[in-house]
Amino acid sequence: MRKISTLALAGVLCVAGWAAAQNADQNTAGPSKNQLKLRLTEPREGAQISGSTIRVAVDYNTTIFGAGQGTKFGEKNFPMPLFDVYVDNTLKQTLKGGESNVAVIEGIPPGRHKVVVMAKNISNEIIDRAEVSVTNTEATVSSTVAPAPAPAETTTYSSDTSAPAPPPPSAPVRSYATDTTPTRQSDTLPTTGSTAPDAAVLGLALVAGGLWIARRAR
Repeated sequence: MRKISTLALAGVLCVAGWAAAQNADQNTAGPSKNQLKLRLTEPREGAQISGSTIRVAVDYNTTIFGAGQGTKFGEKNFPMPLFDVYVDNTLKQTLKGGESNVAVIEGIPPGRHKVVVMAKNISNEIIDRAEVSVTNTEATVSSTVAPAPAPAETTTYSSDTSAPAPPPPSAPVRSYATDTTPTRQSDTLPTTGSTAPDAAVLGLALVAGGLWIARRAR
């Protein structure tokens, strides 16, 4: 029984030592990987990105970079890390912790790409890394076509510039005036009046002459 207990205890110590070795900080300056807790919030693994731009957003444990001066026992006051952003193994941009956590990479051709972020401490030692694969596609152009403008209204003018023919003359209208004024006898006799009055005077003279001659004959 004692031999079995001794072997079991030795096994537990070996496992504990291996676990401690895994969590040990191999860097000369903090923070460690377990303290930083690096992760990418953008882009997601397998994301389909339209266009030629990749936006990379980094998230990490900011509480270990407090405002303290490190004077108290156990107080964390690590220098801010740096984050190198790679696309297809090419360094594109470096972010400084506490100032910016978003990188915008432009000029990405269509196709599948690998995005890697390397977190480094003040000694330029790699603390942690995060990696995702994305696919860029060409930006789609809207198929909506604006309707063509309606043609402007045109007025057609005849090439015949001659004046229109005058209308035919209307038939003369004869006006028959009806004088309803009663005929009035002229105040003076016309100069071409009848000779009847002269004949009457001559007859009377002859009668008078005959009577005178008859009286003398008695």
